[in-house]
Amino acid sequence: MASDHISADMVEGSEFPFLAVKYNVQGVPHTVINEEHSVIGAPSEMEFAREILKAIGK
Repeated sequence: MASDHISADMVEGSEFPFLAVKYNVQGVPHTVINEEHSVIGAPSEMEFAREILKAIGK
């Protein structure tokens, strides 16, 4: 990663169904930011940046 402040994990929902339930994953891609904010689908880079800012309250 480019920053020590960012981490990412990719999980196969069928292998970890408890995580799919915990984060209400029903399809992919499904990105969870800070355990609470979800982005469903494949947003553009700009849209994804906006979602990150929303998730951190900026």
